Amino acid sequence: MMHRKPPLYMVSPGKVFRADEYDATHLPVFHQIEGLAVDKGLSMAHLKGTLDHLASTLFGDVVTRFRPHYFPFTEPSAELDIQCFACHGNSVGNPELACRVCKSEGWIEWGGCGMVNPRVLQACGVDSAVYTGFAFGMGIERAIMFRNGAPDIREMLESDVRFSRSLLGDAR
Repeated sequence: MMHRKPPLYMVSPGKVFRADEYDATHLPVFHQIEGLAVDKGLSMAHLKGTLDHLASTLFGDVVTRFRPHYFPFTEPSAELDIQCFACHGNSVGNPELACRVCKSEGWIEWGGCGMVNPRVLQACGVDSAVYTGFAFGMGIERAIMFRNGAPDIREMLESDVRFSRSLLGDAR
């Protein structure tokens, strides 16, 4: 934003380092797609529509939800969850159908998002009385996991050719 003036629409991939637990849905080092839109009149509805469209394009008929969250550069901020692809929410409150993918919560976090904080716009020389913006960040490994129904994200790091073949439909 410091080098280009609005309207601005961009997507950027990158590597993320974070002190996350190493479990079925979290990695301490992962890849992320970050998006930023700054234009006149953008709202949370535009953000939700953009992310719903992205989710349906990548995963087909999928249910999403926003959960309030805190991120320092967006206000308001949210986590974007996708209904669990393994149990489809059926494990919630049902110990017989325990789901290790979503820990029987019915939802899996896909990423964070929110409206760009007006102070961020002002710091970049953008008039926050005229322009608004939204931003998001989604994990690529988690998207691959959702798209292919992989129950454990750690399998992507184990260099097992059987896992890679399963993602490619056993293409050789």
